[in-house]
Amino acid sequence: MSRLLPRALALALLLAVALAAVAGAATVRTARTPAELRAGKAAYEKAIGTGFAKATKLLDAQLKKDPRKPTVVLDIDETTMSNWDCFDAVDFDLGGLATCVVTGKSVAFPAAKAFVKHARAKKVAIAFVTGAPQALCAARKKNLVAQGIKGPFTLTCRPASDTGDSLVPYKSAARKALAKKGASILLNVGDQKSDLAGGSARKTVLLPNPIYVSA
Repeated sequence: MSRLLPRALALALLLAVALAAVAGAATVRTARTPAELRAGKAAYEKAIGTGFAKATKLLDAQLKKDPRKPTVVLDIDETTMSNWDCFDAVDFDLGGLATCVVTGKSVAFPAAKAFVKHARAKKVAIAFVTGAPQALCAARKKNLVAQGIKGPFTLTCRPASDTGDSLVPYKSAARKALAKKGASILLNVGDQKSDLAGGSARKTVLLPNPIYVSA
């Protein structure tokens, strides 16, 4: 019992951090009701597949230009991995996102895994830039690996010092840092406009997210 209590407290603290991060990034639910979201799940998953098919074509086209240190940047939540089950369990309250992130229950989209595998086969570096706070970075990495997205890849998480309402300054700065190190960011994939704003990528792909919007 004494061992379980500290773990429970740690999870509670991390959950509080995750909830604060969701609020800090000005994340809001869409107007779609839980019933509407559930009814549209199949179409949503199909659209994710279509988005990654587009990403694959764009990547291959950019590789024909023989770039140096070719790299793709991906967001994690609702881009590489889905938090659908955690959302569904709480009628799509935003707390579901925090729960999945903290407990490592996010599930990789099959299309995302296929895209990452394709990129690796083409000798393209994988970089994840997530809005998850630094305190949860180890959990995000563990979840990615558990879902079959193994290294090598780089993972950048939002520093505690970044308390702005928008993720754009942080995410764009992270991409610029990669470019400064010599990476040619051929493609940037995300589910939010804030994942893609700010440049440093030759091409972008915006995936659908019917559940929430982040600034």
